[in-house]
Amino acid sequence: AVTDDVLREMYRRMTRIRQFENTTKELLLKGDLYGAFHTSTGQEASIVGSCMALRPDDYMVGTHRSHGHPIGKGAEVDRLIAELMGKETGINQGKGGSMHLSDFGVGSLGETSIVGSGLPVATGAALGSTLQGSDRVTLCFFGDGASSQGTFHESLNLAALWTLPVVYVCENNGYGEMTAARNAVAIENIADRAAGYGMPGTTVDGQDVLAVY
Repeated sequence: AVTDDVLREMYRRMTRIRQFENTTKELLLKGDLYGAFHTSTGQEASIVGSCMALRPDDYMVGTHRSHGHPIGKGAEVDRLIAELMGKETGINQGKGGSMHLSDFGVGSLGETSIVGSGLPVATGAALGSTLQGSDRVTLCFFGDGASSQGTFHESLNLAALWTLPVVYVCENNGYGEMTAARNAVAIENIADRAAGYGMPGTTVDGQDVLAVY
């Protein structure tokens, strides 16, 4: 059973992500923020449901829709917003920006703007945990578009071959850039691809935080 404390924290983190994204959108439209922004609005439940299943010392790798992932893992929003504004007080001293956030203090290993690039990073982190004799788990977010990248297949193959402690979570929003998933992926559920690597795959409603959890 999920405790009341966990439920409250789930709601708190989902609300925090939505408020953060609404704020960044307003700042961008006013001209206070610069560059490309990809918000995680609407993906709060998939992020928080996944991250809340982790321990604080477990690792997490996000995607280019990167604001919500570190918040879901427990990062402080003040240093995240400072990062987006290019300030030295930012979580990465203002050098990373919107699509390159990381917070090692909460196990957030970072994101990059390259679709599918987080998959081998997460797989390598899981390998590192195994070599260290640690029971730490790595959680890897990716989108439906990334599931057609070579990095996806290479990462899942190695993870299965070496029995690595990594969980791959596809946040399928139906589109990779402007291409509908139905026009780019031959199967309905991305999770079905796991069978090709001998690993379990399951599909849940990403809008249901408890189902994801």
